Amino acid sequence: MLMTKKEWFHRLLPHALAVSIFLLAAFAYCRPAFNHQVLVQEDITQWKAMAQSSFVYKAQHGHFPLWTESMFGGMPAYLIAMEAHTFSPHSIVYDILTLHLPAPANFFFLACICLYFLTQVLRVHPYIGIVTGLAYAYATYNPVIISVGHETKMQAIAMLPAFIAGLMLLYDKRYAWGATMTVLGTALVVSANHMQIFYYGLIIAAVMTIGYALRWIMQKDWRHLLIALPLAAGCWVIGILSNAVSIFTTNDLSKATIRGGSELADDPSAQKGLSTDYAFSYSLYPNESFVLMVPKIYGGSSGQELSEDKSKAVAALHQLPQATAAQIQQNDLLTWYWGGIGNTAGPAYAGAVICFFALIGMFILDNKHKWWIAATCILALLMSWGGYLPGFNGLLLKYLPLYNKFRAPSVILVVPVFLLTVLAALTLHRILTEPRIIVKKYGQGLLLTAAIFIVLLAFYFRLDYTTWYDRHFLQQTDDQAKPFFAALREDRRSLFLHSLLRSFLFIAAAAALAALYMRGKIRSWLLLATIGVLAYIDIMGIDLQYLNSSNYKPKTTSPGDQVASATDSLILKDTGYYRVFDLRYGPEYTLTYGAATAWFHRTIGGYNAAKLSIYQDLISHQLEKYPNCRPVIDMLNTRYLIQRGPNGDTVVRNEGALGPAWFVRGIVYAPGAKAVMEGLTTLNVKDSAILFAADSVQAGQIINAGTAGADSIRLTLNNNDEMVYESSTAARRFAVFSEVYYRNGWKAYIDGKEAPIFRTNYVLRGVSIPQGRHTIRFDFHPRSFYLGGIVQNIAGILTLIIILLALRWRRRTGLKIVVAPA
Repeated sequence: MLMTKKEWFHRLLPHALAVSIFLLAAFAYCRPAFNHQVLVQEDITQWKAMAQSSFVYKAQHGHFPLWTESMFGGMPAYLIAMEAHTFSPHSIVYDILTLHLPAPANFFFLACICLYFLTQVLRVHPYIGIVTGLAYAYATYNPVIISVGHETKMQAIAMLPAFIAGLMLLYDKRYAWGATMTVLGTALVVSANHMQIFYYGLIIAAVMTIGYALRWIMQKDWRHLLIALPLAAGCWVIGILSNAVSIFTTNDLSKATIRGGSELADDPSAQKGLSTDYAFSYSLYPNESFVLMVPKIYGGSSGQELSEDKSKAVAALHQLPQATAAQIQQNDLLTWYWGGIGNTAGPAYAGAVICFFALIGMFILDNKHKWWIAATCILALLMSWGGYLPGFNGLLLKYLPLYNKFRAPSVILVVPVFLLTVLAALTLHRILTEPRIIVKKYGQGLLLTAAIFIVLLAFYFRLDYTTWYDRHFLQQTDDQAKPFFAALREDRRSLFLHSLLRSFLFIAAAAALAALYMRGKIRSWLLLATIGVLAYIDIMGIDLQYLNSSNYKPKTTSPGDQVASATDSLILKDTGYYRVFDLRYGPEYTLTYGAATAWFHRTIGGYNAAKLSIYQDLISHQLEKYPNCRPVIDMLNTRYLIQRGPNGDTVVRNEGALGPAWFVRGIVYAPGAKAVMEGLTTLNVKDSAILFAADSVQAGQIINAGTAGADSIRLTLNNNDEMVYESSTAARRFAVFSEVYYRNGWKAYIDGKEAPIFRTNYVLRGVSIPQGRHTIRFDFHPRSFYLGGIVQNIAGILTLIIILLALRWRRRTGLKIVVAPA
């Protein structure tokens, strides 16, 4: 039967209201973005410097290169700036869902919409969906990561509910729409290209699937089990392959990056993935999990949480001897955060009101969702403890597939933030629809909440509010710094108590409102309105401390854009092919967080979380020892060193730089990675090259080092993905090219005939050049990129077919959303 206009209006009104409120909230919080201002984000600034040369290349050639020369002597540009011209329906869906809003308003709006959609799949009252949609989108972790530039992470978090919603539709036997939404949800989350969040999404999906499957087995619903699970798996595959270009290239690259391990690692497990220490960096203390409900029990952020006039530590610092105060400031000891991560931009606060209703839900909800949600949250919390729970997490690192590719266990708190919000939505719906039935169980939930506050109060009196580095510093210095650390402890203690009282008051207010409704003292609309406002004020009161109008700058010059300094201009007068080593902030900084130099120059440093492992080995074992790494500096064609002196920055020309390519007189073979690396320390790189012994059989048959004579080799074309050299030799010679070795895509051709590339001097390329005049061409044509394009087009077509079939079968298996009465 067709619905009347009045029925359509009644059904669509809550959803239209939801979209309007989400837009209004995004506008209110991100108003500077609508006034032509943009965020200043450290990671985005670094990324812009990384990608600058790729954008310059695109302006000249019409497309991005697949190889960048701007950092670390050269590396694949897949994770920096890459585009694939493929058919991707999910990208159209993304544009629709974000309404082309300016960043970061688009991220918050998207998260609201996706969580709201999930609540409607769960048949939760739409107005509760509005309340929890706002709570999820503006949960404090989200503004915090946006403030530092982790935009891809935020995109993945925003779309995570849509991914889970699709599976729920499938599992609830709404196959057509379930398949459609599972494909699109998967494709959207993966398209954000933040594999760690997608990995956590798969963990949620796996636990949820087990929960559903157990129920089907107990109900002996074998038919549905045999339909739903294969269908879900197939939809996941199509959704993932809808991003085949990024998936294939990332997979290809990951094996060669630090995520794939190091040949020099002593720990065998670290040869295939991240080392245990690195994987567990940024772990949370077990007690720190309570920041989900009480944001500043561990100080909030590493920044200044208290104003100078209210901080006892700042006052104490001013009273210290100048030398001691300077030492404290140089070591960044004036920090309010004292948790397990080491330093953080802010807490993963889910909201006191949201946590309260999630706790109540464990008593008043049925078993359909609460147990798998609880199990997933507990697993996530255990995983977030990382190195502070080494037995459990060590086993996961060893046996859980792909888990050793990620670091920062604290990131998994996005899982309980999401699931606690879902649990709160289900709880509020149960309170709204069956208030009289749940009164007794509601009281049990209050007792649990009270018990948690008692535990937190005990922590308040027992914790010492210091970090291991605080204690280490005190041991290394005299007693002059003691007053400062005593005052710092008092500041942290004050933050703990204030945050605890704040959360208690919000929860007490929410608990009273719910109790009044259950006793029939207030109407449902008043309950939802007041709870919604309370939850929003709760979250926003913390959010504004970490992301507010001060984070924005006018768009007249885009944040991160750089202006060439006098030093840069001096170096840029040299239009040749060379690299730069910026030493102004020390070699360690430049080699790990020095992407800024890449804006104007090819640098041997840089910043990238997925740098090639062989280059990281070179950094750790050679370059960080500067100036005791002269052979490596020369072979990387480092023509200029930028140094900071008493009279300003200076440029030192390195006359030992060997240029783009050179012939060597002799070849040295070493038995393994460690021997090759150690050999570099004393190697005369101008005259000799060191290769792996495993290449001696092939190389030994064709290599004749020869003599210097009048032989020559020069670079004639540098096109990022293609490099051409001309050589002239009186005999067969071995040429070393000052380009980073990467087996997955680079091929060498001598006069059009393919020639083997040998890994030389640990990180460079070497080729045997025959006698005479020849053209040597290096071509970067990664199979993963081009095959990924074909597969992605096929997956896009399959996605479109699934969407069309769902529309065709709409009347039989359409998505029916139950709007509960207000």
